[in-house]
Amino acid sequence: MSDDEIDPLDAFMAGIEAQVEVEKAERRPRIERCTFEEEEKDATTAKAMPSAAQVFEEDVEDRMSKNQDMQEIEALDHSKIAYEPFRKAFFKPTIAMTPEEVQAARRELDIRVELPVGCDDVGPIRSFMHAGFSRQILALLMKHGLEAPTPIQSQAFPLALSGRDLIAIAQTGSGKTLSFVLPMMVHIMDQRYLEKDEGPIAIVLSPTRELAHQIYVEAKKFSMDANCAAIYGGAGNKWDQIQSLKKGAEIVVATPGRLLEHLRKRVIKSLSRVTFVVLDEADRMFEMGFEAQLRSILGQIRPDRQTLLFSATFRKRIEALARDVLTKPAKIIVGTVGQANDEIKQVAVVLPNPAAKWNWLIAKLPELVSQGKLLVFVSSKAGVDEVSTNLNDHPIKLTCVSLHGDKSQYDRSDALHRFKTSACPILIATDVAARGLDIKDVRNVVNYDAAKSIDTHVHRIGRTGRMGVDGVAPGTAYTLLTPNDVEFAGHLVNNMDGSRQSVVGSDLLHLAARSPHFHRRHAPRASHPDDDDDDEIDAVEREYAMAMTQPKSKQEQRQGLGFGFQSKKKGGPPAKRGMGLGFVAASSASKASAAAPMCIEQTFGFVRGSAPPAHHPPPAYHPPPAFSPPPAYSPPPAYSPPPESRPAAVVGSSSSSSGSGLAHVPERKRSRWGMREADAVVEPAPRVKKSRWGPAT
Repeated sequence: MSDDEIDPLDAFMAGIEAQVEVEKAERRPRIERCTFEEEEKDATTAKAMPSAAQVFEEDVEDRMSKNQDMQEIEALDHSKIAYEPFRKAFFKPTIAMTPEEVQAARRELDIRVELPVGCDDVGPIRSFMHAGFSRQILALLMKHGLEAPTPIQSQAFPLALSGRDLIAIAQTGSGKTLSFVLPMMVHIMDQRYLEKDEGPIAIVLSPTRELAHQIYVEAKKFSMDANCAAIYGGAGNKWDQIQSLKKGAEIVVATPGRLLEHLRKRVIKSLSRVTFVVLDEADRMFEMGFEAQLRSILGQIRPDRQTLLFSATFRKRIEALARDVLTKPAKIIVGTVGQANDEIKQVAVVLPNPAAKWNWLIAKLPELVSQGKLLVFVSSKAGVDEVSTNLNDHPIKLTCVSLHGDKSQYDRSDALHRFKTSACPILIATDVAARGLDIKDVRNVVNYDAAKSIDTHVHRIGRTGRMGVDGVAPGTAYTLLTPNDVEFAGHLVNNMDGSRQSVVGSDLLHLAARSPHFHRRHAPRASHPDDDDDDEIDAVEREYAMAMTQPKSKQEQRQGLGFGFQSKKKGGPPAKRGMGLGFVAASSASKASAAAPMCIEQTFGFVRGSAPPAHHPPPAYHPPPAFSPPPAYSPPPAYSPPPESRPAAVVGSSSSSSGSGLAHVPERKRSRWGMREADAVVEPAPRVKKSRWGPAT
């Protein structure tokens, strides 16, 4: 073969290489297009996700579920829609209070109220009956053992029932859920029934599925004939949620991601009937990256709605964002913003290294479990699995359940159910259990790892001391710290000072002093347990706690609801209406200042650490007057029988009446609540039976 001839093998290989180059050229646009689509998808996901510092893995599914379902929905042009009118204002004050009395009552309850310019002030109430609730709601309150409103409820009820938008900030375990559930029910019951394919009347949004389920359970207690649906993530319950929405639900409790998904898929066809919106744990939803979803949902709701925001903490950045979705809101602050509940005892335990945490937990565990349920917070999901596995395998023979974001919805629900029912007294969890969950009888909380922020710490320890746990003194929160937690120790010292906790001379103070950024605020006198004044205050608080643990009779419960107006003593004069409920006449300022603290403390116990009444010396002794004999006896006049007379005619009788002699009593109209309205004389209307989609036609 000459040099000019081409080797057949080389020619064959060259042809294959040319074909490969052609195929590469054809595939290149497809690869570039796929790469671009993946980058766009990643960018969308990154936009929807919060920053890494803000992620606390509360609800992974709702935060990063299908991106197409989390995309924003275009806001409606509400100017082109004719909405049905509705009523917001229901509150009518029953007790007259001067501005000075209103401010004095708020100081007693540790409440601050900020009102927009031009809005009338509404004072707090101290009885459920003064809120204007129906007898059905009052009966349900009594059934569930709720005797009197908490401080946040005493001010939130009149403001919410006045039709105002509201920002409410209160400590954990203060009764925020009931503060919007009862006004929501009044709002719903004033409107007509839902018709087919009509959406809800009230929407409650929460950051996590556990909190959504808890609000759903609480709303069901007071829903009466209103239907309620819970919409949140979790395998196996989507079909049930769709069916409950199709049947018609006046109340929808949802997480933002799942509600937006149902809106996009037209399961909920319209939100035109929504007039009441609640954002519970609103700051948490904003921090978790739900801002775009919240704005998208609110863009589908009429702008003249009533919107309420509730949370235990509220940063300035979040507050400015919240004011964009509210209209001239009133702001209620109970206690100090972001402050821990001062009724929860905090104990900081400084250990030499992280390994010592396990030894401390094992040594302390039998004592803690013997007192009641125990909740242990660990910072990471891997740490939760490690602690729970080691505890279940330990010879101490104490079983526990675990909870974190990577677990399935079934496992999460099962763990919470077993913990709530005391089938398993120990729950190991991440911060997914730190927000809003109301679990009764949690006597102790252990922060096995320090929280990422002081706000998260406040929510963690708030799982104990829920509403006083049926009158029993609140529990204790233990925080385990190591030399690596120097920065958090400084924040914890300031938090404990604000909560009247003793940190003087403790190892926590020495650990916090190592931080170059630590500057202790002025410590309150109550943080020094050696003072004589504090010993006296502690004695008063112990006596108060003992009194609160005593079981209350039905008569005392009825007095808390506003029913007990008569004196309990035989032969005693009847009590004036409203005087036994912590109120005094508005015309007597001197009587108000003297009687209000006693009524508040004795009747309701609103003020946890109110000072005892001032000591007054007994009056000077005065001898009795000289004895004077009684007057001489004179016999009574002789008896004379009365003249015969015919019975007086019955008022309202006439000659045309029947021979019964009874007056005609017109029948009064019954409202939707079933109460009789005065001065309403109409013929009784036939009862309308409610069908599946509304009243029968």
